Amino acid sequence: MTRAKDIVTREELIEIIKATEDAGRDASELKAALASMPQPAQSRKAGLRPGEEEELTTAAYLNKKVGDLFPNGVTDDVLAQLIKIDLQYSLTELRVMCKDGGLSTGGDKKVLAAKLLANGNLKTK
Repeated sequence: MTRAKDIVTREELIEIIKATEDAGRDASELKAALASMPQPAQSRKAGLRPGEEEELTTAAYLNKKVGDLFPNGVTDDVLAQLIKIDLQYSLTELRVMCKDGGLSTGGDKKVLAAKLLANGNLKTK
């Protein structure tokens, strides 16, 4: 005997159940077939707890946070400049420079450096 799980995917069976119920017909046998199908495996990164995200590289983190400040995102050249600035200035100095430049003072050192670099407000030492 061929069963529904051998012919259709879980997603297809869900669509068939919805269509059957929308037509006003009984879908109890289809629902039973769905219940007998194995649950899809949840994709999880190895070693991560639910709700945790995989740690990003510095470049990926900066592209996510401030990539829109630069026409081509955070390129290798921009990243090198931000790392250099991060080493040259303290968090307090960067915050003061952002405040003086009319920029938001929120973020870590690299984010603040990116704001300053993108707006041309950075004075190099």
